Amino acid sequence: MTNSLTKSMLAIALLAGLMARPASAQLSMPEPSPSATVMQKIGFTDLTINYSRPAVKGRVIFGKLVPYGELWRTGASDATILTISDPMTVAGKPLPAGKYSLFTIPTRTEWTVILNSYTEGHGTTGYDAKNDVLRFAVKPDSSARFYESFTIEVQDVVKNQANLYLTWANTSVHFPLVSNADDRITTEILKRTASATDEEPGVFYQSALYYFDAGKDPKQALAWATKAATLKPAFNYLHLQAKLLAQTGDYKTAIAVARKSSELAAEKKFTEFVTLNNQLIAGWEKKL
Repeated sequence: MTNSLTKSMLAIALLAGLMARPASAQLSMPEPSPSATVMQKIGFTDLTINYSRPAVKGRVIFGKLVPYGELWRTGASDATILTISDPMTVAGKPLPAGKYSLFTIPTRTEWTVILNSYTEGHGTTGYDAKNDVLRFAVKPDSSARFYESFTIEVQDVVKNQANLYLTWANTSVHFPLVSNADDRITTEILKRTASATDEEPGVFYQSALYYFDAGKDPKQALAWATKAATLKPAFNYLHLQAKLLAQTGDYKTAIAVARKSSELAAEKKFTEFVTLNNQLIAGWEKKL
C-alpha cells in the first residue's frame, strides 16, 4: 500500500469519525453576524431591540451588498425585532405598545423605515406590506467614525425622548423616539400637588421644574415654585422661581429672587448657581 493511499484512507476515516459524532460534539464556531440586544428605558417605556450584526469585511455596503431601493432586513439572520412596553411616538407618528419587525429600504438620498407586525420571519421572508404599522422617510448622514459592524444605538436620552441610530460603514440614519409619559406624569403631579402638605415643599418644586422643562402652563409652574420657595427658601428653589418669574415678564422680581438665590448658593459654596444667576440677571437687566 502506497503512502498516498494510506493518507487518503486515514483522511476518509477521520472524516467519517467526525460525521458520526452527535451534533453536540461538532465544532462550535463564532457566528459571522453575532446577535445583539439593545435595552433602554425612555421615560417610563422599556425599549428592547434584538438584531444581528453583519460586518463590512472590505465590501461596499450600501448600493452593493445592500442594494438601493430594495427591502433590507436591517441586520442579518432573523428579522430585527423592536419591542416597546408602552405606546410611543416614533418619528412623530404614534406606535402602540407591542413587538414589531424593523425593515428599511435604503437609497442614496432617503431611507424608508418600516415597522411591521409580523415578527416570525427570517430576514425578509414573510414580509407583507399589509402588515406595516408604521412607515416614514429619513435622510441618511455620513458617519465620521467607520462602523465595521452594523450597529443599532439609542442615544441622546433626555427625560422621555431619545434618538435611534442605524449605522454601518460610514452611513447612518436616525429618528426620534418619544415616550408618551407626559400624560402619566401630569396626572401624578396634579394628584400629588392637590394633596401635598406644607411639609412637602419638594413636591411643589419638582412639579414646577417638570412644567418648566416641558414648557407647560408657566403660571401654574410659577405658583408651585413660589410655594416651594416660600416653604423652603433653598437656592435651587429660588433659582427656579426666578426663571419662571422672568418667563412671565416680571424681570424686576426675578432679579431680586435670583440675587437671593446667589447669596444662599455662595454660602453653600455652590458656585455654579452663582454663575448661572449672575448670567440670568445680566440678561434680565437689559429688559427693564
